[in-house]
Parts: sequence; structure tokens; C-alpha cells
Amino acid sequence: MRLLGWLVAAGALLLVSCGSGTSAASGCEPLPGVRPGLCPIPVEERVDAPVDRLRVVGEEREQGLDDLVGRVVVLNFWASWCGPCRVEQPDLNEAFEQLPDDEVAFLGVNIEDAEVNALAHIREFAIPYPSLYDPANDYASRFSGVGPRNIPSTLFIDREGRVAVRVFGVIGTRETTALAAAIADED
Repeated sequence: MRLLGWLVAAGALLLVSCGSGTSAASGCEPLPGVRPGLCPIPVEERVDAPVDRLRVVGEEREQGLDDLVGRVVVLNFWASWCGPCRVEQPDLNEAFEQLPDDEVAFLGVNIEDAEVNALAHIREFAIPYPSLYDPANDYASRFSGVGPRNIPSTLFIDREGRVAVRVFGVIGTRETTALAAAIADED
């Protein structure tokens, strides 16, 4: 038991020492609550996010990123069959509750899924924000690196509609709120 405690302490010390200061590899200042090296893309290097309008899961209406310009958008790509997507959903719901909706919007994109399964997932996790339906992965594939082999993926879109951060894999509440706040605080 003492060995396990020592290993945990040593691992924590290593993480703290590696995460302090500016990351030479990423060239960014670490954000509190965010894994080292994960930071906003410099404004001058950001690209516009595709603004296609897609049907909202379970509804007849369509929505797109252009409806949310002026707010930071947490854009989460998921599927009901994705185990890690299920793991992160409660954290996304919690982040949604913590962030001011006049500054930050959440939008899901359900990919390569049957709509009935997507609806069941939305009900099971009581997802409080809409998800676009992208059964053939057409929209998701327009975002560099996003697809069924690397979901969940969460992109943060700045107020101007540009991709500001890409997170491949599970993201927690603290990282979501810290990244969204950092982008919302940009001039």
C-alpha cells in the first residue's frame, strides 16, 4: 500500500513539474484545470468552422453554427454506441449548467448513429442542449481530424465562428469550463 501511495505522489509531482510554465512544445501558457499543452489556437491561425445547417435530432427544425455567432460554442461530436462519449456526457451537462448561456452555447453533433438510438441517449443523459443529426458523418468530416474513430471530439468555436481549440477524447467539466472561459475572455 505504501508503494502505491509513493507512486501516486511521484506521478503527481511529475505532472505538476511538467505542466508548469509555458509548454515549449505547444507554445502556450497552461490554463488552470486543463491538461498541459491544451490551449487555444492563436487567433491568426484559426480557420472558419463549417456552418452547414443540419436537422436537430428528434426535431424537424434545422440549426447551424451561424445561429450561435457572437458566443463561444462547445461543439461535441458523439454517438450512442461510443463508450467514452457516455463517460463524458455527465461532465458536459455539468459544464453547460456552470457556463453563462449568453456567452457560451453547447451544440452536439451525433454521427454515424440511428436516430432512435441517438434519441434514447439524449433522454438517458438528459442532455440539455440540441444535437445535430449527421448519420453519414458528412458534416463531421469537414472538421479536420473528426470522425467515428476519434470520438468523442470537442471543438471550441470562438465568437467569430472559428475553431479555437480541438480536444480529441474525453473532456471533463473543469477543462470544458476553463477552455470556454479562456476563449470567451479573448478581446
